[in-house]
Amino acid sequence: MYFVDKEVLLGRLEYIDGLTEEYTRTEGLALERASQMLIESVVDVGNMIIDGFILRDPGSYQDVMDIMETEGVIPSEDNERFKATFKWRVELTRNYTSIDHAGMKGDFKENLSAYRDFRKNVYAFFENEGQAITAFKGDQHDV
Repeated sequence: MYFVDKEVLLGRLEYIDGLTEEYTRTEGLALERASQMLIESVVDVGNMIIDGFILRDPGSYQDVMDIMETEGVIPSEDNERFKATFKWRVELTRNYTSIDHAGMKGDFKENLSAYRDFRKNVYAFFENEGQAITAFKGDQHDV
């Protein structure tokens, strides 16, 4: 079991919210950074939840979101939206000299609601989860 700092988790959820607010106004390198950080930060929060609730170990970025769907953290529609944007990670990390910015921005804009709803879904999961959460350091915060 890993101890998860809830303050860090909440900060990352705020970071995701900020990225979604700015996303439609970004272009070029800023667009690439925002896209990559949306993917990375959602997966990071997912991993924190998986660690805190001692869920099965994920094998990939998409597997993190599949576990989140299975455990009721995110709805299946949002998982499909994440999947539609996660394909851009390879482009951002390996094929970064030839990224189709218009295609990437279009895919993210079409599926941005999953990122916008992520905080709300995580909060709802924490509120509805019946098991005691002992792995979260800093549990004095409302979530």
